[in-house]
Amino acid sequence: MESRQRGNPAGNTNAQVAANLRSARQAIGMDLRTFAERVKETGRAMSPSALSKIENGDRRVDVDDLTGFAFILQTTPAALLAPLEVVSPPTGVPSGQFNLEEIQVWVRGQAKLTTEDLARYWKDEYYSAVSSIHYYENLMMQYEDGREGNTVHRATYEERLASFRARRDAARVRLMALDPDALPAPRDDTADGWA
Repeated sequence: MESRQRGNPAGNTNAQVAANLRSARQAIGMDLRTFAERVKETGRAMSPSALSKIENGDRRVDVDDLTGFAFILQTTPAALLAPLEVVSPPTGVPSGQFNLEEIQVWVRGQAKLTTEDLARYWKDEYYSAVSSIHYYENLMMQYEDGREGNTVHRATYEERLASFRARRDAARVRLMALDPDALPAPRDDTADGWA
């Protein structure tokens, strides 16, 4: 006799929610029994066994459960939906087309998964990094002028400056892949020639 399955099988998004749910619960040190009690307080009774099945990906999460879980676990529904790493994209999203950050900002509602919207996002990230670079370069000049003498701050600023330069470069690469005309041509051959 042939067995029938009701509905579609659980997809990648369900697996991501399951992993994020377990991580969020463990991050606040809540056991499954306490979690089940808190879920019951919201009016959605579930046993520890049912919650374990959800965390193992053996049972689906509906949207009402998702919002309740997020509240109980002191996080957001978007955080439970967002992948922590790119293993497989969320259900319905083409594989290999978007990077982890793009999927995360999409889940958080910061950008649509369209070329235009992602180009806008990366352009904003690029210019934000450039602004931060200028800020930290100005701070570094204060230390070079001898007005400030604390080498601890200088080391911290050098780290931040390197981090923002890496962010600028990553944003530039992704933006150029999406829209080669999005940024002006560099003014000179220096690494910071892009304004």
